[in-house]
Amino acid sequence: MLHKNTVSPAMWELMQRLMKDEVLKDFVLVGGTALSLKIGHRLSVDIDLFRQDGFDVKELRSYLESYYKAQPTQDFENSVMTFIDDIKVDLISHQYRYLKPVETIEGIRLVSLEDIGAMKLLAIAQSGRRIKDFVDMYYLLEHNPLVVYLEGYAKKYGANPVVARNAVNYFKNVSTKQIMEYFPGKKEEWEKTMERLWQAKINIRTLFEPVRKEENDIKPGNNKRRGLRM
Repeated sequence: MLHKNTVSPAMWELMQRLMKDEVLKDFVLVGGTALSLKIGHRLSVDIDLFRQDGFDVKELRSYLESYYKAQPTQDFENSVMTFIDDIKVDLISHQYRYLKPVETIEGIRLVSLEDIGAMKLLAIAQSGRRIKDFVDMYYLLEHNPLVVYLEGYAKKYGANPVVARNAVNYFKNVSTKQIMEYFPGKKEEWEKTMERLWQAKINIRTLFEPVRKEENDIKPGNNKRRGLRM
């Protein structure tokens, strides 16, 4: 069962429409939204859809505008980034194999936790600017030790896992503004996140205990939100 309370009703309805669309049948849900639906750790407000092969950006853009009234936004090579019903939707060609088979749960195609973890490590190693990537890794460590995600990162991207291991506790690129927005009045929550990631780096085989329910209280999302991407 998915944690549908981590997304708004409008976002859940849109995901169902996208997943049922034959034109989009090769796209799967990834990123923080896939993770939140699987483990229920936080609210999420955008939709990231990946496929393993390429696609015609202009053709897909035209289709989304015609059938979903997608708003015109900037496109890049192998990606369409738009808003549908005021919800941020990114469709990207991510040409790397899946570590585990894609699951379909309640009509939603999702990648595995191992794939999500590898992708999060890639984002952290390449940028390390988004606080949400560190927060997601904090919760991923309750399901697998860091070594599992490091091995997946190396296998999926052919990258050096030492780089990712060193990056998981390098927080200097995360702005103070992000910390204040993500943890309003709760700086200790960010400190707790940093401490767990530090411990994971020291002992990559540690599996961490889940946070207590009262510390992980997710309320249903009812509003459409644009701009702040979680």
